[in-house]
Amino acid sequence: MSDCPSGADPKTCGADPKSCPGCDPGHHHQAPDAGDQEIARTLKQIRHKILVMSGKGGVGKSSVAVNLALALARRGFKVGLMDVDLHGPNVLRMLGLTEPLDLMHAQFNLPPDLFDHLRVISIEVLMKNREMAVIWRGPLKHQLIRQFLSEVQWGDLDYLVIDAPPGTGDEPMSVAQTIPEAHALIVTTPQEISLADVRKSINFCQKINMDLVGLVENMSGYRCPHCGEAIPLFKTGGAAKTAQTAKVPFLGALPFDPRVVEAADQGQLMQLEEKDSPFFQALRPIVDYLLETLPPTAPRREPGVLKFALPLDEGKLAAKFGQARQFALFTVKDGAITAQETIPAPPHEPGGMPEILNDLGVTHVIAGGLGEKAQGLLQHRGIQVIAGDPQESPENLVANYLKANPAPPRQCGAP
Repeated sequence: MSDCPSGADPKTCGADPKSCPGCDPGHHHQAPDAGDQEIARTLKQIRHKILVMSGKGGVGKSSVAVNLALALARRGFKVGLMDVDLHGPNVLRMLGLTEPLDLMHAQFNLPPDLFDHLRVISIEVLMKNREMAVIWRGPLKHQLIRQFLSEVQWGDLDYLVIDAPPGTGDEPMSVAQTIPEAHALIVTTPQEISLADVRKSINFCQKINMDLVGLVENMSGYRCPHCGEAIPLFKTGGAAKTAQTAKVPFLGALPFDPRVVEAADQGQLMQLEEKDSPFFQALRPIVDYLLETLPPTAPRREPGVLKFALPLDEGKLAAKFGQARQFALFTVKDGAITAQETIPAPPHEPGGMPEILNDLGVTHVIAGGLGEKAQGLLQHRGIQVIAGDPQESPENLVANYLKANPAPPRQCGAP
């Protein structure tokens, strides 16, 4: 059904409202775009999309979005963080990220525990001067958001966290149109003026049929570091009452934490320990709720099953990993090879091969020659790297490893 006042199909009436008789000039139209297929392919690889919204600015929405993404990534899930707050992008600054190592894969120089689990994109990576104002109207914003989805190779993600600007303007609407399966998470403070705007955000989600996963109350009090007494900076309980009235889930309250504010200002959020922060401790049950409500993808590796990948060149182990023309894959269960296949080597892209092997469920790589950096990338994904003799056949290399590392015997009654 068309959403155009004239009844025309927005895919055929075009982006120019003059081409649509009777159409309100302020009505937005989406002409067919060559990136539609790429966006659809990207979205199929992402299990859950979470749009972090707020009714007004200054409620700590970006802090919640960034720390939510960090918390999910630290639990071992594959997470994307997309900053669509185009006029006030802060995500990269909070994380202390400068130039990306690989813009195509949204890969920055992250600590080892996050390197394989977190991808980040923001308009700031495209700006020569980060202090310059972005003076764009709706169509340009919409196109950039589509480019973030069509041109960045996100790969398989459990969660994509999207940091939107405050209010219900172009960016949240573009996300809703481009990602119709997105779930909204609304951030507010206990102040009545903030709660009034939250009710507008709730109405926005209802009008466009966007699933609302719940409300989060940020800056919900401050715990005195000297006496430990909770001090309400504004008041408390407002978001819970609003959620109850609107019949939407209330996910929890996050306290004001000066250490989080300081770490975000200095770009050191990744260095802040959870145990040192009341904010992170209060965030944990919210993350637990999201994991239960929006469960991640099934694990790619089956317990008790090993999967070996061997880079081949003319049927033998390739002297160098990057020279592989094919990959031999061996599945091992109970110490015996149960399946074997050979696949063409994927295109060799920076940082791409470890991700592809991880997606295939590979647990071990036997290689003739592999650089230290490549070994580190594989090991960060939990893939064990083993040196192999190029003169041996792939089957013998796997068999020799299994002989030297026999599987532990089953216990009585074990399946």
